[in-house]
Amino acid sequence: MSEEAAIHISALMDLFRRACQEQGWTIGSGYGLIGWTEVTCSEGHEFSVRAWDAVSSSNPFGRKPGEPWCKKCHAAGWVAESLTLLKSVAASQGVELTETDERDESGDGHIVFAAKCSKGHHFKTSGANAWNWHGKPVEVLCPGCVKDAEFAEGFAKIDAVIRETRSVVVKQYRNGADVRCRRGHLHTFRVDDYQERQAIRPDFCGECSRLGKFQELVDKAKDLGITVLESQWIAASRPHQAVCFAGHEFGLVPNKMKRGCPECPRGMYGRAVPPHDVYYVVSGLDATTGKETVKPGISSGSGYNRLRQHADDGLAVQHLRIQGMPAGMARELERFVLTGLDQEGWLSTRGVEYFPAAALQDVMELACEWYTDQQGLAPRPFVVDAEDVLDPVEAPTTLAVLDIDADVAVVFDSQDGARIGLHTHATEVA
Repeated sequence: MSEEAAIHISALMDLFRRACQEQGWTIGSGYGLIGWTEVTCSEGHEFSVRAWDAVSSSNPFGRKPGEPWCKKCHAAGWVAESLTLLKSVAASQGVELTETDERDESGDGHIVFAAKCSKGHHFKTSGANAWNWHGKPVEVLCPGCVKDAEFAEGFAKIDAVIRETRSVVVKQYRNGADVRCRRGHLHTFRVDDYQERQAIRPDFCGECSRLGKFQELVDKAKDLGITVLESQWIAASRPHQAVCFAGHEFGLVPNKMKRGCPECPRGMYGRAVPPHDVYYVVSGLDATTGKETVKPGISSGSGYNRLRQHADDGLAVQHLRIQGMPAGMARELERFVLTGLDQEGWLSTRGVEYFPAAALQDVMELACEWYTDQQGLAPRPFVVDAEDVLDPVEAPTTLAVLDIDADVAVVFDSQDGARIGLHTHATEVA
């Protein structure tokens, strides 16, 4: 060390010793300008400081002029206020406090108390724990009671979600539960963490949320005269296989739906879109899933284009086709049937409109229930299942659409489901 540097260091140490005298500190062992120096304040508090920290700033240790540099002396008022609040909160909540010789880790000098709440929880606390993060008195002092309340809140949310979403609890733990949503997706809810409790909500299932997005896509596409052929949601920026009412197949991007079909002239949409005035029910062996499937849906005109697509997919048996429905009624009937199937607990096999073949009876009953309850709808011919007509015909062996025309309106009786005045003939559509 140069002689000039030694002179400067000695001068700084003199300043440090003078500052300690002004603060009433007694200097113990030390290690120079940047080493730790043991000191004792006038109140007897022992701590370590660095000489450089005391002489390198106009407000050492962040203290304002006139404030004591000793951390414990500086916090004495705060500690006393906290102690008073702690005793007040403990008394109001039935918590017993027993003073110990310990001090907490804050370094402010808070006394540590051994505590016991009215529910029998044992814990340690100090005045620092009497305040919450907002600087207000804590509502519950006992951490055990706080955890019990959080657990109760979390399990209450789980119960609410189960009721709202018709999910089931597979297994329950001390701090959570395994929950299976109504479509079979398994999730684990935990209640011992704030973020985990926030995740307990009706839209907890990501797979079901994607199905909801897919349903929204299908509905918006129908408003443009477009039928989504894709069986599931892919992404908002990715194309989904679709076909417009003119028969053009293309990739429909959810984020770019406004344009509609790229092969159709601009301005063709809006009022020019044929209304959905056909409601149908078809079934068969779904080529996509390999399962016996029933598909209720809507179309326009005669509905043959859409029915042909279903036949190509294996859904060749036609059970119901109502044509010429007033504007908006086919959509209303579709929503009624899909809502009813959901309430009956039927889950889609793919997309949002394909269901197990066992749901056929419920589909037909719901359609009949809606149709017979409508005021002002005149009876009209529509297609029924070949096995249900008075003079049955043999269903086609190939994947073709079976069209059964009723010469006289089919009348559904809501009491016994009887069909009255039915005379039919069948034709196989090539």
